[in-house]
Amino acid sequence: MRSSAFLGSPCGLKELCLVAAGGVSFVSEDTEGLNHLLYLFHLNSSYRSCVGTLIAPQWVLTAAHCFLPDLWVIFHDSSANLRDFHGEILPYEKIIVHPNFTATSPKNDLMLIKLSVPFTFFSTNMFQLPTLKNAVKDCLIHTWLQTKDFIGNSHSKLQSVTAQLNFNVNCKKILGEKLLEDMFCMGPTLGSQDHCQVVTAAPAICGGELQGILSWETGCILTGYIVVFTDLHSYVPWIKNIISTK
Repeated sequence: MRSSAFLGSPCGLKELCLVAAGGVSFVSEDTEGLNHLLYLFHLNSSYRSCVGTLIAPQWVLTAAHCFLPDLWVIFHDSSANLRDFHGEILPYEKIIVHPNFTATSPKNDLMLIKLSVPFTFFSTNMFQLPTLKNAVKDCLIHTWLQTKDFIGNSHSKLQSVTAQLNFNVNCKKILGEKLLEDMFCMGPTLGSQDHCQVVTAAPAICGGELQGILSWETGCILTGYIVVFTDLHSYVPWIKNIISTK
């Protein structure tokens, strides 16, 4: 575990950082998105960037494919740029990958991180784990989008994207056997940016419920590509059991 001597220092290139976004300028100007911001974390490593979502005072939910053995947990400042990692390093107790996840398949692509110190601002009034399966069509997806400008420079900014749920009949038609059980897909609203990379494991919040965690995508979320989520409804018993017993 990293010591507090690293406070205010950026993460090393080979470390994985769990970063809580702080500051309302990151997201589009919708009240729901601004409130969700406090619950959104950023995981960064030399291999990939991921999003984590605070679902209980000490528990962060993300995708299992984001796992790396060396993990830094950092409470982020208000910078929107992913390269500006400055904040307080927080201790964590454990990482629990879904027992049926394998690196060769996106099925069961979930992971829980238990923080050593609870976040006192947490409230279940913001959003809850799903009670119904894909009951709401319109969802908010919160993620950092890594884009390139016309001269090739990369930029990263946290955004809220409104997306529509494509029920699994349509998903199967588009994706075929790539769409596994306990997954759903979305076709996001078209945007104007041509090149971007989605920071994976983004949450899909639909009607006040956390319905999914982004597992994989076919391209940029801003240009109408399909994004595929792990459907959390089937995993609620596992999540609640881990939180209550671990």
